[in-house]
Amino acid sequence: MRTKILLSAVAALALGLTSSNAQVYSANVVGYYTLSLTNGYNLIANQLDVDGTGTNNTYKTVFPNGLPGSSKILAFNPTNSTYPAITYVTPTLLSGAANTNYVNPALAPGRGVFVFIPPSVTTPTNYVVVGTVMQGNLVTPLYHGFQIASSEIPISGGIQTVLGYVPGHGDKAYQWVATSQSYPVIRSWVAGTTWTPSQPAPAIGEAVFLTTTNNAWSTNFTVQ
Repeated sequence: MRTKILLSAVAALALGLTSSNAQVYSANVVGYYTLSLTNGYNLIANQLDVDGTGTNNTYKTVFPNGLPGSSKILAFNPTNSTYPAITYVTPTLLSGAANTNYVNPALAPGRGVFVFIPPSVTTPTNYVVVGTVMQGNLVTPLYHGFQIASSEIPISGGIQTVLGYVPGHGDKAYQWVATSQSYPVIRSWVAGTTWTPSQPAPAIGEAVFLTTTNNAWSTNFTVQ
C-alpha cells in the first residue's frame, strides 16, 4: 500500500506539521491523502476526520464512491479475536451490513481495518481520503493484547520518535505488506531500551497490528 498526502490552506506552511505544544495558527485544517490499494488484503488507517468530532467516520465517508464488487472491509474485534466484515456485492450494495456498527468505529482516526480487493482488480486502485486533520491532545484507548491501531495524524515516520507512541515492555508491532500478503518482520520493544530489529515506521494511511499492555496511544499535535 502506497500513500501520499497534501494538506490545504494554511495547513501546509512549508510542511509545517509538528508534534508540539506550540500555538495553533489554523483551527481547521482540511487535507487529503491517496490510498493505493492492491488486490488482496491492505491494512489501512483513516487519519482524516469527517466533521472534527473524531466519531462519525464510516465506510461511506472514507470510501464515498464505494469499492469494487466482492471487496470487503474487515475490522478486528480484540475482545474475541474475530473479524466483523462487510462485503460489497456491487460498488454501492453491501452484504453483512449488520457489522457496519462495528466496522465504522474501526474507521475512526487511531484505528484501522483490512480492506480486501478481489483478484479481478489487476492494477492498484487509488482512493482519495478527505477530511479534517485532528489537533490537540489526541488519545486513542488501547486494549491489552492484540489490536489494529494507528496514529491519528497523517504523518509518516517512527512510531515512537515521530508518531508519539510510548512502547511498553514486550510490545510488538506487525506491519502488513500488501505485495507479499504477509507480516515479514515482527518489531519488538526489548528490555525498555530499543526496538528490534528496528523501529516500526508506518506510512501515511497505514495501520499496524499491535500487541501491548498500554492503555492509550497519546499524541499532542498542532498545525503551525
